[in-house]
Amino acid sequence: MTKKFSERIGIVEPVHNIQTEGMSDELRNSLWNFVHSQFHSLRHDHWIRVSKFVAQFFRKVPVDELPFRDYECRKWIKAYFYGLEWYEVYDLIEFLVANNQMIIDYQGRDQERIEKGYNEIFVSELSGYRFVAGVLAPISNPAETGAISDALEASSSKGLSGARSHIHTALTLLGRKPNPEYRNSIKESISAVESVVKQISGSDAQGLAGALAELEKSVPIHGAMKQGFIRLYGYTSDSDGIRHAILEEPNVGFDEAKYMLVSCSAFVNYLIAKSDAAGLLGRALE
Repeated sequence: MTKKFSERIGIVEPVHNIQTEGMSDELRNSLWNFVHSQFHSLRHDHWIRVSKFVAQFFRKVPVDELPFRDYECRKWIKAYFYGLEWYEVYDLIEFLVANNQMIIDYQGRDQERIEKGYNEIFVSELSGYRFVAGVLAPISNPAETGAISDALEASSSKGLSGARSHIHTALTLLGRKPNPEYRNSIKESISAVESVVKQISGSDAQGLAGALAELEKSVPIHGAMKQGFIRLYGYTSDSDGIRHAILEEPNVGFDEAKYMLVSCSAFVNYLIAKSDAAGLLGRALE
């Protein structure tokens, strides 16, 4: 983002902090402006339709108490938007994006372009959140979001619905506001790996090591990489791992959950690519 003149000459100190537990007025205003542009002038009753949908499915309030005129409905939505807590604004944005086509016809607009528009605002206003496959997640690094998006796309295109479901759930749990579920996010991340492994190996008993051994018959895998994957898998699968800590809450937080989501997504991408190239994935899905 290009600095303003006042920032370049040192009169105004530029903002450097990433916003993860709050929302500046500038960010909120920019988001409202995009909401306004998303729905404004699409048809004469656009705000009436938006307000009815929000009232019925998001706010869960009586729709017959809404204002009658279109411009009054816009004011109703705006007043509600500006009265929300920061995390509730993200909830509403996510809801509007997910239901855009149901609220008002796209008129040539597509989901990817709308998410991209919001992401550009998040970047320019230093928000710590990004849209990844329709979910607002606290991940802003392009390489990390790319790994997750690629895993979701690859698992979907190859018929690995179980892996895709686990990754999507892990992403949702990580981005849950205001109380993310890091422990369950980690469980879902590693479950995505397990789902792919089971289809590659064709046997629940073989586990990750067995699947990699099967894969090595057709595709050479570096020994250090293989052991690294097995150790990563063991982190959540051994007797002291996340899933077995029933009586004592494990000491995990955002950093661990994000690391596991990104790493497991990258691992899923790797396994899909290698097994597909070796013809193993096709046999597993038969």
